[in-house]
Amino acid sequence: MAALERTAAVSVQFRDHLPRPDDRTLRAYLLNAAETIHRKINAGLAGDSTARLRECATVIARVAQNLGPEAGVDPDFPKETRALQSGEFDFAAAELKRAAAGLEPAGALERSIDPRAIESYLRGHPLGAARLVLTDARLIPGGRCKVTALISQSGSQHLPVDFIFRQDWQGGATDTTVAGEYALLQRVSSSGIRAPRPLLLERAATAVGAPFILLERMPGEQTGSLFTPPRSAELGLQLAEQMGRLHSLPAELFRGDVIDGRLNPAGLSNQIDAFKKLQKNIGIRSSIVDTAIDWLFEHTDDAGADVCLIHNDLGFHNFLTDQDELSAILDWELASLGHPAADLGYVKPFVNLMVPWSEFVRRYQDAGGWTIDARALRFHTIWNAVRLYGLIMQARSALVAGLVNDIEITFACADNTMLLLRALAGELVDAGV
Repeated sequence: MAALERTAAVSVQFRDHLPRPDDRTLRAYLLNAAETIHRKINAGLAGDSTARLRECATVIARVAQNLGPEAGVDPDFPKETRALQSGEFDFAAAELKRAAAGLEPAGALERSIDPRAIESYLRGHPLGAARLVLTDARLIPGGRCKVTALISQSGSQHLPVDFIFRQDWQGGATDTTVAGEYALLQRVSSSGIRAPRPLLLERAATAVGAPFILLERMPGEQTGSLFTPPRSAELGLQLAEQMGRLHSLPAELFRGDVIDGRLNPAGLSNQIDAFKKLQKNIGIRSSIVDTAIDWLFEHTDDAGADVCLIHNDLGFHNFLTDQDELSAILDWELASLGHPAADLGYVKPFVNLMVPWSEFVRRYQDAGGWTIDARALRFHTIWNAVRLYGLIMQARSALVAGLVNDIEITFACADNTMLLLRALAGELVDAGV
């Protein structure tokens, strides 16, 4: 008990110094969760489950309603009464809207697919068949910047029974398109990298919606997130081997398939300055981010000049595992030509939870990977943390503005922000800040 009390005291001591989103952000997180309870979970539940979930949503909405600085009781009875009447009128209207969720179109961008449109499209495509029937079509987790679905079909011998549908989505935090992934995946999947083989590319908007690709379904399942990997040394070493193979591929093979994202001091300074402006306008209060931006300005010469194909978003939110096998690396939308330390710095915070860094590096280099330069690795570790923070802040801004209603993005913003800042702070401490 004494130990718990000491822990609580420490938490209270530092609570006011935590990086903290503003109340508008916290309300957006809570209300996104409340709407998801209604829109996504209610369907198909029996008994009193629906009523209990609606009660949960109301509790979350009440918490959001009461966010803000603590204040004493307002001695003005008429003002308090008018405020309560006005607030409850608005709250009741919002409750009615939430109760109808799922029965009417969403007010913000949500992921969705139209199985009938997909079926009709494939019946008219050479890979399909006139008698093709979709036997299943459902959204699956992952690919937060795209719509991702598992499709099952019968009637076509040119398509596998199960495959993945991946489509551009306006609610994503990036402006990439699936059209850029198709040629890249053709090359990568045939080079020994565990990436899905592309089956079909539709570049134009059709009755199905925005451009999309079909991919082979890879075995396995998601077993972790960016900062919470499975605690498996074997999986960590397989990742090292896959990264070594990826970075050993000739960069020239991919010119034209991906952007050239190599960094130079002048361009870096402009990008860092853009991050500084983003932090001022839509970032959260964080001296960690401010310190990282200042550090980057002072170390642009450490970025290095090596170049290879990099994935740019390697993490267990983008991996499939089949027991102790890393079976697939997914979501190549951010791939570019860049410094190999970009990928290494991205994985470094979570790899240390799986396998000693020295063992990881040895397996990576045995597979053909880059010879580590400590200064470049540290620069790209900090640079990528700031880059990822910027993407999260853009997604958070869309949530707060009510432009996007997506629980996966809400979770990533609410949870990953704090974990990312902790990892970034640790790297800055190691850098001697």
